[in-house]
Amino acid sequence: MHTNLLYLFLVFVASLVAGVMNAIAGGGTLVSFPTLLFVGVPPIVANATNSLGLWPSAATGGWVYRKEITTRRRTVWLLLAISVIGGFLGAWLLLHTPEHIFGRLIPILLLFAAGLFTASGRVRKMAERLAISPGRLEMLALVGQLPIAMYGGYFGAAMGVLMLALFSLTLSSNIHSMNGVRAFCASAVNATAVVVFIAGHRIDWFIAGVMAAGAILGAIVAATWMRGLNPVLARRIVLVVAWGMTIAYVAKMGL
Repeated sequence: MHTNLLYLFLVFVASLVAGVMNAIAGGGTLVSFPTLLFVGVPPIVANATNSLGLWPSAATGGWVYRKEITTRRRTVWLLLAISVIGGFLGAWLLLHTPEHIFGRLIPILLLFAAGLFTASGRVRKMAERLAISPGRLEMLALVGQLPIAMYGGYFGAAMGVLMLALFSLTLSSNIHSMNGVRAFCASAVNATAVVVFIAGHRIDWFIAGVMAAGAILGAIVAATWMRGLNPVLARRIVLVVAWGMTIAYVAKMGL
């Protein structure tokens, strides 16, 4: 596969698109991960390599939003600690999942992630309408973050949607502050998972390098030229691409 220039070009382009998508509206994994499967990377290695390949561009999100965070520092640090624990558990679980079983789970995970991303606006609105006493909100944020982080370490697509839904309910902050906390927590989950994947020798380093180059370039493109893009239009583009990739993969599996 490494000698197939067409496949490498596809991976690079998919990663570039994923970098743009993550910077504008999220959902980049829904493009890059199926592309790795398409070019022949084994499922678990593809998931692990995808985490590493997209991490450098995704990590910049927390840095960009760092000054916008108004949530209490103690709460942020606790959420980060839980993100590390959950990311480790999810990645460990992935490495102990037989390849053929994970391969059968992929269509379900992709459909779940695409569906969740599609309904993300409604999910956040439903969360905001729930009436919970202020004293329980922080505890709910901490408890709820663990299973989300575990899901992120195991698969990760649409993890940010789940975090935003949780934080919109539990953190009395504006959207930019919530995005900052989400970016930091997601980076912590992915970084921890990557360490576990490296220790488990499940990273394709060559492909990860190609992905990182594409994703970083995509983030730069988004930051430089696409900031003025209508967010609604950006989200619709992401949805079309994500569902197209998901349906194509499900059809390929014959499900």
